Amino acid sequence: MKKILILIGSTTMLILSGCSTSAAMKNSISFQIYDHLKGKNVVYKNNWPECGNLTETPDAIKKQKYITSYSSCKVSPEGYIPQQITIEYAPWLTYEEQIKKGYGVPEELRYAGGENAEQKRQAIMIAQQNGIARLPSSTWKRIVLTPPKEVEKYKDQVPEGNGNRSRGKNIHYIISLKPDGSYSIETKLDWTEPYQKNWN
Repeated sequence: MKKILILIGSTTMLILSGCSTSAAMKNSISFQIYDHLKGKNVVYKNNWPECGNLTETPDAIKKQKYITSYSSCKVSPEGYIPQQITIEYAPWLTYEEQIKKGYGVPEELRYAGGENAEQKRQAIMIAQQNGIARLPSSTWKRIVLTPPKEVEKYKDQVPEGNGNRSRGKNIHYIISLKPDGSYSIETKLDWTEPYQKNWN
């Protein structure tokens, strides 16, 4: 009789542990940076993880040493949780200042066709990257994200609203850079949605 009760008890425990789907659900990570620096743009060192939302971005841009044209990332592959994400950033010139220094592509050249126009754009991109490389090391600031901590924080929470539950949860960092050099980070939990072609 005791053996039967033990067997029933262990079966019940197996069933209960199998019901805890939110803890076993796959997690994905994404982040978006908003800069609120007065009169300045922001550049980033290209040490981010692979970003699935940049699949249609040309390699010539994705492989640059410094990021100048996007500020968000959906970590790829979906479900991969890096131990750390390091974001290094620095204030940079406005578009107008870049044009004056030869670091920005003027409007008339941006969509111009032909080999000559492409060569000019490439030369400007190289000049821009070289200009950023000359920024003093003291200019660069660093933010370190630790996604495993967020996974632990949200492991028992289920996102609200509709979403593709079969793809699991997405932990999204919202990073705000402030004019005084400080920053704030908040996170939110959503269902993982399909990649949007132009999400960046």
